[in-house]
Formats: sequence, structure tokens, C-alpha cells
Amino acid sequence: MRSERDFIRRLQQAATRKRDDIQLGLGDDAAIVTPRPGRRLVVMSDALVEDIHFRRRYVPAEAIGHKALAANLSDCAAMGATPRFCLLSLAVPPDARALAEGIVAGLLALADRTQVALVGGDTVASPRGLFIDVTLIGDVAPAGAVTRAGARVGDFVFVSGTLGAAAAALRAFEQGLPPDAAARARFLFPEPRLGLGQCLAERRLATAMLDLSDGLSLDLARLCEASRVGAALEAEALPIAPAATAIAASREAALRLALDGGEDYELLFTVAPRQLSAALELRAQVAEEGLRLACIGRIVEGTGVTLRVAGEARPLRAAGYDHFSQHEENEAEGAAESQA
Repeated sequence: MRSERDFIRRLQQAATRKRDDIQLGLGDDAAIVTPRPGRRLVVMSDALVEDIHFRRRYVPAEAIGHKALAANLSDCAAMGATPRFCLLSLAVPPDARALAEGIVAGLLALADRTQVALVGGDTVASPRGLFIDVTLIGDVAPAGAVTRAGARVGDFVFVSGTLGAAAAALRAFEQGLPPDAAARARFLFPEPRLGLGQCLAERRLATAMLDLSDGLSLDLARLCEASRVGAALEAEALPIAPAATAIAASREAALRLALDGGEDYELLFTVAPRQLSAALELRAQVAEEGLRLACIGRIVEGTGVTLRVAGEARPLRAAGYDHFSQHEENEAEGAAESQA
């Protein structure tokens, strides 16, 4: 990549898609797109920062681009929406310019599979560290969006897939070990549950929903806070990924990976008692397609989340990834090391 202009020209050649809903795409000051009649726009944005969300030594360029879009697609799935357009902003340090095209290739591969068109963005130099920000624009029926705020006392709590695989792969990478193949794929190339999210919204099965990006314990606490309810979980019902069990030193450690690990990009949703039979029918249907849906607890009165382990219910601390508190912990650790 000789210059920014050269990179943008090559990006246009790789990303331009002819679609009736795009009047003006890459190459101008702004894109011009056409909303679908009778739909509401849904807009979301996620950023990936080097050494916070990924490390170049074990995350290839294509995986960085894939995950940058996948994080947004997972948010889109949690709203029950359909993704349509995206914008990419990329800040590249001098030692990573060779990776830029791979990042874009990874993003475009996922965009093509999910029928998302890249219509704009920005490229800038960074003094150090890669930074990738993706804005995704989707649409949804006027009354079709599912939010975090709809859970009610008595609702059942469901989660898709298994939990802790991405955290297990990250632990293996950080320890210099070869991660389990399935866990490696989940960590590097997560698959957003777009079809499931749209199905739950269209059938009006989910009363509340969000995606699991920062860990079940933290994300469920966010759902409960938005809905002004509490939740009671059953440890035995949690679908712990085999890779989490394999790398953990104990069952309790595997349970913590599933609860707090983050980056699962599964869907957490609640179902009203009157819709339970329909949800169980959907569970059987998606199981034939290889996707697991697990009922892991109930929504209860009050606040906070409890976890029942071996018959004993105890408060569940929201210990997933929090960017601000994690930064403060890192600073404290650095200060302690400098004083040692």
C-alpha cells in the first residue's frame, strides 16, 4: 500500500456492490441509500482497539475485520433487525499498513455472506496501535424491535449456543498453547445469530434480548437493570462449552469462564410463560440445524442476579469485561509493579 489514495482506490474496487438501494456508495463525501418502505432504521457502532480487543501476534488481519463487523451484526441480531449497510473507519500505524487489505478482506467476506454493503468510512494514520470502528445500519418493522427493557417477572431466561469457548481460546493463546479448533474459530471468527434474532422478533417470542459480548454475568445484569427486575439462574442449566471445561482447572473455574468470559456473541433473551411452548418448538427446530437453545433460569422480583449451585442460591457478581474498570485495574497493577 503506497498511499492512502491508493488504498482507497483498491478498497473501492473490492467493495463496490451494485444494488438498487444504493444511489451513491464509496468514493464521495457521503453515501446515499434508500430505506425500505415501512421499515425503521436501526443504527449501531462498535470499535476494536489493539491490545484491548485483539493482539496481532495471534489474531490474523482477516479475523480483525471479521470481528469488527460481527460485533455490530450481533447487536443487530439482538434487536431482531436486518443489516443492510456499513461504514468502516480504520486507523493504521506505520508497522501495520500491510495488514489493512487483509482487515478489509475479512470484513467484506462476512459482509457478502450477510448481504451488507460497505458504503463509506474513513482511513487515517495512527501513531501506534490499530483502531477499527464499524457503523452498521439495518432496518426493522415499526413494532418489531426487541429491546433490553421488556423482561417481566415470571419470564424464562434463554441463551443460544454454548458459553466460554472464546474465553477458553483466549486463555490458550495467552498461555502459548494451541487452542481447541472449535474454540479458536469462535474466538477469531464469531458467527452472529442473525437468523435466530430475526425469528424471535418476527414470532414475538422474546420479551427482551441482548447479545453476549462482555460476559453472561454482566450482560444479564444490564438486561435486568433495563427491565427493572431480577433473575435467578441454575448453574446446572448453563451450556458450558467443552473447550472451557477442558482448559479450566476445575468445574468452578469452567463455570466462571462461561459466566464472565465474554465475546460469545450468543443471544440472551427472555420468554413470557404463555409463549414457552412456542419457544420450546423453536428450540427443537434450531437443534436440527445444530444450534442449541438452553433455558437457564427465570426473571424474578427485585434486583440483581442469583445463581443456584448444588441447591444453594447465591448472589452472582457481574464480573464480565468492563472497559473502564478494567483500565483502572491495569493502571493499579502497573503502579504496584513500579513500586515493588
